[in-house]
Amino acid sequence: MVDVSKYIERAENDLKRRNWDAAITQFEQILKIDPDSAEARTGLRQANLRKLEKRYPTGIEIGLLNLPTTLLLLIAKVSRTKAWECSLLEMALKRDPRSASMNHRLGVVLLQQQYSRGAEAAFRLATEADATAIESLKLLGSLYAARKEHEKAIECFERALRINPRDQEAGRMHKNLAAEGAIRTGGFEQAKSSRELAKSERQLKESERAQRIVRTADDLEDALLELATDLQANPTDSKLLLRKVVLLQQKQDYAAAETACAALLQSEPAHPEGLERQGEIRLRRFEMDIRAAEAEAKQGEDGADDRVRRLKREHRAFRLHESRRRVAAHPTDMAARFRLGSALLDEGSHDEAIEQFQQSVRDPKLKVPTLKMLGRAFAAKGILDLASKQLAEAAGMIAGMPDLKKEILYELADLQQRQGDHAAASATFKQVYEADIAYRDVGERIAALARTALGN
Repeated sequence: MVDVSKYIERAENDLKRRNWDAAITQFEQILKIDPDSAEARTGLRQANLRKLEKRYPTGIEIGLLNLPTTLLLLIAKVSRTKAWECSLLEMALKRDPRSASMNHRLGVVLLQQQYSRGAEAAFRLATEADATAIESLKLLGSLYAARKEHEKAIECFERALRINPRDQEAGRMHKNLAAEGAIRTGGFEQAKSSRELAKSERQLKESERAQRIVRTADDLEDALLELATDLQANPTDSKLLLRKVVLLQQKQDYAAAETACAALLQSEPAHPEGLERQGEIRLRRFEMDIRAAEAEAKQGEDGADDRVRRLKREHRAFRLHESRRRVAAHPTDMAARFRLGSALLDEGSHDEAIEQFQQSVRDPKLKVPTLKMLGRAFAAKGILDLASKQLAEAAGMIAGMPDLKKEILYELADLQQRQGDHAAASATFKQVYEADIAYRDVGERIAALARTALGN
C-alpha cells in the first residue's frame, strides 16, 4: 500500500487554514489511493461538516439532493458493486455528513471489502452523529476486539448496553471480553498451586464485576461486601475508597456515597475524580430532596413549599459553585464551560453566561445547544435581533424536525413576534405546526397572529 501520510498532512493543513474545498479534494484523492485510510475518511467528514457550518441543509433539501444517489445506491446494492456503492455513499455524505445511517452503511460496505480501518472510522462517525447508534457501536466494538484493543471494545459494548440493557449480543460480547481481560491479568497461566489458582479465580470474578456497568442489586451488594473486607485491611487505600463511591452511586445510595467520598478526600484531598464525583453526588442529592419536598407540598404538608423554594435556591447556588470549580480545574473543557454558562444564565448573570457560551460554541458537538442558550441570553438582555440570529442558525443546523428543533423554532417565532415581525413569526410557527399540530400552543399562536393581521 502506498504511504499517504504526507498527503494526509497536506490535507490537514488545508483543514486548519479553513480551505474546505481544497481539503475535501485532497482527502478524496487519498481515498482513491488507499480506501482503507481511517484518517482520510475522518478528515473528509470533518471538512464537509465545516463547509456546511454556516447553513446545514434541511431534511427536505437533503432528500431532494440525494434522490438520484439514493436510486443509484439501490442499483449498486443489487449489482453488488461495492466500490461503486462506497463512492455513492460518500457522495450522499458530502451533502449530509451528519447522517448516522449513511455512515453506518458505508462502514458495512467497507467491512465487506476487508477495509477494517476505514470501516472503524465510518462506525465511529456514525456513533458521534447519533449516540444511540447501537448497531454501529457493536460493530465498532467487534473491530476493536479483533485487534485485541480490549478497553476500547469493552467501552463500545458498555455504551450499547446503556442504550439497550437487554441486547443479548452486546451482553455476551461484553462478558467474554471482561473474562478474557481477567484471564490475561489474573495469573491462570502462572498459577503454580491451588492457592494461586483460587486467587486467579477471585481476580476473574472481581475483574468481570468491576468492568460491568449494568449491575443487578445482588451484584452491587456482593461487590460492596467484598470491598468492605478489603477496606478493613487498607482503610485509606484511595483506589478502594473510589470504588466504594462508584458502587454506592450505582446503587443510588447518595447519602452513603457522599460519606464515602468524604473519606476518599480526607485520605487524598486533591483526588481529581473524587472531587468530580463529590460534586455529582451533591447535585443528585439536591435533585432527590427537591422531588421529595415537592411530593410533600402536593400532599399539603406544612412548610413543604418553603422547603422546596429553599432547596431550589441552594441547588442553584451549589450548581454555580461546582460549575465554576470545574472550569477552573479544566479550562479547555468546553462542556464544563457550557454548563457554567447555563448556571450563570439561570442566576441572571447574562454577560458572564454569554462569555462562557462564546467559548463553548467553538466545539462542533456543542454548537447547536450553545447557540440556543446564546439566543436565550441575548433575549434576556433585550438584544432581540442577536437572539433571533443565534436561534435561526441553530435551527438551520438540525435536519428534520426533532423536539429540539421545534423548541428552538418556537422560541425564534416568539422573538420575531416580540420584534413586531408578525409575518416571519407566523411562518416560523407554521414550520412547527406542520410537523406537530399538538406542540404546545402553536395552533393558538398562529390563530392569534392571523387575527392581528386581519385587524390591521
